[in-house]
Amino acid sequence: MKNNIIKNYQNFKIFSTAFLFWFSIQFGNPLEDSIAFILIISIGIMHGANDLLIISLKQVNKSKFVKNLLIYLGIVFFSGISYALSPFFAVLLFIFISSYHFGEEHLSEKMNINTIFDTIYFIVYGLLIFSMLFYEALFEVNSIMIELTKASFSEVLVQNTLIISLILFLLMNAFLFWRKEIEGTILAKEIFFLGLLFLVFKASSLILSFAIYFIFWHSIPSIIHQILFISGDITKNSILLYMRKAFFFWAISVVGLFVLYQFIPEVTRLSTIVFVILLSVTAPHIWVMYRMKN
Repeated sequence: MKNNIIKNYQNFKIFSTAFLFWFSIQFGNPLEDSIAFILIISIGIMHGANDLLIISLKQVNKSKFVKNLLIYLGIVFFSGISYALSPFFAVLLFIFISSYHFGEEHLSEKMNINTIFDTIYFIVYGLLIFSMLFYEALFEVNSIMIELTKASFSEVLVQNTLIISLILFLLMNAFLFWRKEIEGTILAKEIFFLGLLFLVFKASSLILSFAIYFIFWHSIPSIIHQILFISGDITKNSILLYMRKAFFFWAISVVGLFVLYQFIPEVTRLSTIVFVILLSVTAPHIWVMYRMKN
């Protein structure tokens, strides 16, 4: 059942990516950005809104839950302090841990060597995604970076990150193929997917490019795994349960997003506030997902 759900979603993911690729070519801004914001604010934020529910499950006693809750809140506090002390460092940390998280969600069920190899492999994959995205939209990225941190990424840094992460990803996959840890068909698909995403990033705006990957390649697969963890199956009732449990924290996040956008005059881009919200919840969410998967 689980394999059928994931296989069917894989087909939907490719179709959605191809459709939005065509859509961005046909219509361009601002319509594509409006769709991107709707996707991120709805599905993207919701995929991290059930963290507290997830850490409360499988706990044998209340003290264990309280301990996990304190760790979760501590990570939120650390994220806020990091941004207050050094916004640029906080953004780099966000990119680094998000890279691991993207790789973990996309690749963890396709291979399992050991903790060190898997961690590096996941980070390399995520950095490759980010560097492809930044390479194709560096001006837009730096516009957000300047509002967030008063600093920017150099073209050389982005290019070098793209080249190094691509080389490492290919070498690590060649090693996996040589060890017979990954099938040739899976490897070919992953290379095809990267090529497709690169074309999407090239044709679309930054925010739509990010939304396409973040929603269809990351958030929805994560939601599927979360529902399976919470309810054991994907049904209409389990989906509605997930949405109902997530609604309160999702609503708080969305209200906070628009309040910040209205009352921080220095910020002129909605995309900047969206990334601030994502930055604040990413680190604790990654910890919860790591706990869930392990």
